[in-house]
Amino acid sequence: MVNAQVLLDAEGPLPASTTFEAPADGPVMFVLSGTARTESAACLIGISLLLDGYTIGSPAMCWANQDNNHQAMRTTFIPVDNLTPGTHTIEVVNSYGVTITDVNDYVQVTLFY
Repeated sequence: MVNAQVLLDAEGPLPASTTFEAPADGPVMFVLSGTARTESAACLIGISLLLDGYTIGSPAMCWANQDNNHQAMRTTFIPVDNLTPGTHTIEVVNSYGVTITDVNDYVQVTLFY
């Protein structure tokens, strides 16, 4: 059976971060989703997940065809083969300089183990 734990469910501008106690030792799956906008359409926008200060996996992203239109980033699954026991920090940040997050945006990180 797979267990899930929502680690971060936040609104507002990025960066957003939290700490958590690893519920498992070994392989896990992080799931990243969120919203963002740009003032430089047409361009790629996105958000990235950091684990203990290091970027992991690919960004959650989308192609923005309009300026100032809040858009959902693709849901991105990020496998980690060696999560160690103890306390960890996750942080969600803008991936590209044209990505803008504000009080109208949301981000969520879920851990499957």
